[in-house]
Amino acid sequence: MNHAHLSRRSAVAATLLGLSSLALAQAAAQPIRIGSTLALTGPLSATAQIHKLVGEIYVEQANKRGGWLGRPIEWVVKDDQSKPDLARTLYEQLVTADKVDLLMGPYATGAILSAMGVAQRYNKVLVHHTLGIPSLAKYDLQFPAWSLGTDPATTVPNTVFDALAAGPKPPKTVAVVTSKFPSIQFMTAGAREVMKKRGLNEVLFLEWDFGNRDFG
Repeated sequence: MNHAHLSRRSAVAATLLGLSSLALAQAAAQPIRIGSTLALTGPLSATAQIHKLVGEIYVEQANKRGGWLGRPIEWVVKDDQSKPDLARTLYEQLVTADKVDLLMGPYATGAILSAMGVAQRYNKVLVHHTLGIPSLAKYDLQFPAWSLGTDPATTVPNTVFDALAAGPKPPKTVAVVTSKFPSIQFMTAGAREVMKKRGLNEVLFLEWDFGNRDFG
């Protein structure tokens, strides 16, 4: 009687262990889904398409090595059309409808700030790149993935002008031709201040509207 009871208990335990192992195996087989948008169309698409290609190469290579923690990676990427407002809507979809596991930032400052607002609303970590105005990133769980520094409007132009000054013919005059895209305007303003402090003569300042295609 006791032997039969023990055998029954052993069988139940073995069954539960088998089911548990099966559940773990099925969980391990589930992909880790990473959600993001990119400007696959619109004025920013030329550069964003490069980001898409590089991302796809990484996912392919990572999956060939077993993915992350033994799970394959799936990248869910949507086209925000170079529009920050659309990026905000699409990140809402990634969190609420697509239910991705992780969020990655889009391309360019405006869309990143839109995505950051969604990440903050849902308490999600956001790893991003290409944020041109670091001081606007107020969310504690956002992490930049490039080394632009905290004051790129000063450090970037100084780095460029240092390199030019080290050449055989350092410039004395500068023409500034730039876009009205917000982060570019920010960098341009910083560069113009750096130029003044260095005694460089600005001979031309010309801006074009974001998305302009006619430079005639």
